[in-house]
Amino acid sequence: MSKVRLCAQILPTGSQCRQFALSSRPWCHVHNAAHQRARADHANQLVAKFPSMDLFEAAVTLLDITFEVQQKYMSPLHAYAIYEAAAKRLDQLAAEAFIARERARIAAEQANRSSAINPNQENSLRTSHVK
Repeated sequence: MSKVRLCAQILPTGSQCRQFALSSRPWCHVHNAAHQRARADHANQLVAKFPSMDLFEAAVTLLDITFEVQQKYMSPLHAYAIYEAAAKRLDQLAAEAFIARERARIAAEQANRSSAINPNQENSLRTSHVK
């Protein structure tokens, strides 16, 4: 009785491929081709890079991925994993931007309150010498 093996490829989602491995090969029929493994590795690398991307880099990467899917260079499943990572990062960036705006608003309100308490602080009379 032979033991059934699953494909050794790790998908961009982080899970293992669930297809049966070919006999005498560690991969299934899809991932047996080197170019398919390279595409999956590329998607894995992008998913891993997203948490450190800024907004511009994320936008450019998403544009590239959309083009690759439209031209059928990337499978929709790989793109989906990348889009999921992008959505998480964009949520983080939006939260960071909101916090920064709120801090700036609070600081401006505090500055306005302190100037309202001492209205003559900025507008004090100054003497000048007349010749």
